Amino acid sequence: MKVHNIEFTRFLPKGQVTCEIKDDLLSMKTNHSIPTERFDAEHLSINSYIYLPDRYRLPLRIDMSVKIDTPGLYLLLGKGHVNFGTPWSDNRRMDDIIAPSRKTMFFHNHVEMNQFTDISLIYDINEMQILIDGEERYYSKKERYMKAPAFRELNENGFEVKIACDKLVELCIKTFTVTEFEDTCGIVPSGKELPAAFTNNKVIMQGEKPAFEECIAFLPKGIQIEIRELDAYLRSLKPLGFKRQIEKHGNKITYIASKYGVSYAIFLSNDIFDHSLQWYLVTNGKPETWHRIADRMEDTLNGIAGKAPDFAERMFYCLEDCVGCYPNCLAKTQYRLGDKQKSVCHGKLKFRMSVNGFADVRTFVNEISSLV
Repeated sequence: MKVHNIEFTRFLPKGQVTCEIKDDLLSMKTNHSIPTERFDAEHLSINSYIYLPDRYRLPLRIDMSVKIDTPGLYLLLGKGHVNFGTPWSDNRRMDDIIAPSRKTMFFHNHVEMNQFTDISLIYDINEMQILIDGEERYYSKKERYMKAPAFRELNENGFEVKIACDKLVELCIKTFTVTEFEDTCGIVPSGKELPAAFTNNKVIMQGEKPAFEECIAFLPKGIQIEIRELDAYLRSLKPLGFKRQIEKHGNKITYIASKYGVSYAIFLSNDIFDHSLQWYLVTNGKPETWHRIADRMEDTLNGIAGKAPDFAERMFYCLEDCVGCYPNCLAKTQYRLGDKQKSVCHGKLKFRMSVNGFADVRTFVNEISSLV
């Protein structure tokens, strides 16, 4: 048995990531959007991550103590991946290290935000297990690598270990250990039924009409307060006239100013969420007829830049970068601020999952209101 207690200086950055070792922790940020919603697409790959220069052979066990403040975290081994702390809508939470199927796959990958979580991934020759804070979240004897003809050769060469996180996430790693075993990892199945994966915003019962308060009921209390205050603020704004819409399953709350073609949305996933603003595309007809009622993103950024240039730069950074899902995507939008230009997915501006994120929404919407 070889136990590799990884020193943080061993991790190497690839792509648009920044790392810092401070107070015995490795902190990591990703500075460009990565295609973590498109694990189904073979032509896309995670191109910003940290990795270990050595390769490791099965049977092996990876133990890490990590913390994220926003979804999500991704452990990449060989050609596979395992996702942690992602929203209910993530339907490809794991794939095989040798022969990824790129098909729908769920397991209960929930982790608490803003606190350290102990995660263990155990890849034995004939079985696999995932533990989160000691709880068995996944167990299988039917992984594709176990019967792959190429397994012996690939395992002899070893598998590369990578770690990725979504843009706007602050990832902290407290410890990271890789253990290689001679014969077996000695997996001990719990024998219990595995916990069910989150596949919807569970506060809404099937067939029940979602209400505003119910939709946000699982969110942290401080976030609920921010959403209520922002709700009142947006609906009071004149002349924008935001109207609130609640998706029929309670998974999204949208505020639409239809006269001006701008919307702000909160995507709900039990105790986590995502929120963004955009001048939306009208897609009722054929693709060649798609259009925006207006697009004042650059006007808004430039207006803010004249008063608060640092805030304008930060909002430009928070625009969701195009990751190249489709070669001729009609939703890809070009925006410029000063001498900087970027391609943006659906023209979407994303905000942090925090109290400060809601303050940013209010500041940005204030500028939109002044423009109209």
